[in-house]
Amino acid sequence: MRPHTLAAVPLLALAMTARLPAQAGDSLPAFNSVRTPVSPAFVLLGIAPTAVERPNTPADLAFSILNRAATLTGLPRDVALEISPYWLVKHPRLNWEQDSTRTIATSLLRTMTISVATADLGTDTRPISGLAVGLRAAVASGRLSREAIDQLRQLGTLVDRENLVFDNLIKQRRGVLQRALTRELKNATSRADTGRLTAKTDSAVRDFVEQLPISEEYRAAMDSTDEFARDLALSRTGFVLEVAGGLVWAAPGDVVDSARVSRWGAWVTAGYQSPAWSFVAVNRFLTAVSDTAQDALDVGLRLIHTERRWAVSAEAVFRAFTGSGAPPNQHRIAVIFDYALNDGLWVTATIGRDFDPTASKSLLAQFGISFGLAGERVKMP
Repeated sequence: MRPHTLAAVPLLALAMTARLPAQAGDSLPAFNSVRTPVSPAFVLLGIAPTAVERPNTPADLAFSILNRAATLTGLPRDVALEISPYWLVKHPRLNWEQDSTRTIATSLLRTMTISVATADLGTDTRPISGLAVGLRAAVASGRLSREAIDQLRQLGTLVDRENLVFDNLIKQRRGVLQRALTRELKNATSRADTGRLTAKTDSAVRDFVEQLPISEEYRAAMDSTDEFARDLALSRTGFVLEVAGGLVWAAPGDVVDSARVSRWGAWVTAGYQSPAWSFVAVNRFLTAVSDTAQDALDVGLRLIHTERRWAVSAEAVFRAFTGSGAPPNQHRIAVIFDYALNDGLWVTATIGRDFDPTASKSLLAQFGISFGLAGERVKMP
């Protein structure tokens, strides 16, 4: 990221760079950075903790586990794996300026994910294993805010100043040591004395370079600046529009040969996201292959508030069945809480009521963990 090591910058420059994270770094929500949303495969299986997921910058590889046991003590059997093909490959020439805005093509490419999920869809007396494959991509994925662009450019200017001051300090110190060496060489009486004095000067220069970043406070401030810059480059705002879909196979009795396509679906998610608040709407069509009376159209809304390491949201989804002989219309209401335990590690809790209040497990009391791995996305200042 820098010509020299991240810490190899004088304390004079530190006083300038520490201002940015102190002012805004702590306010950047992790929820808005690299965080793979709920897998479309989970949505198709009907077990997702949220039915109105906000599009987000996906991780390279994401793994999710859900526990729907009534007491939250049973072993979870609902798992999902999701990959982002574009980000699995490094892009060393991609810088933050090139990713600040996206065309439709680049947005689709950089947000596309493929997911696979399994879930227990049956009962103790009639076990059914479900396998779903989902695909999603964002036609529009927001942009870097003008404030973020200005701060990233300011960081770039400060980094250039840091490197210049660093080079000048080394040059000055080397000049002082070289003049001292010249005086000492005049008194050298042998080739061995000359070699010893020269080695002593070289060692002094190396020690000086190593001692520049010795302060722990200095290193912490530089790390904070780097983290802040990465968050700025990955946190997008503005209009988002995502398309998704997939298939579900059901295997009664957990028998592989009995697996058949039981459901497929497609949906569009649109919304607007800002650092603190987001509003999302979804329009989803789900069809049951063996029972057209269960074909359904979902329309839902979700409001999300985000802080540095957590987010809370409320959603409502209306479901209308479109087939003949269909059951009455249904609705879902839920409150979702997300908390970042660590970078890429999220805990999600959902409380509410599912679509059919008379069905088993219609009381939503879910607990899930998702983990995403993401390498360096774009070149920083």
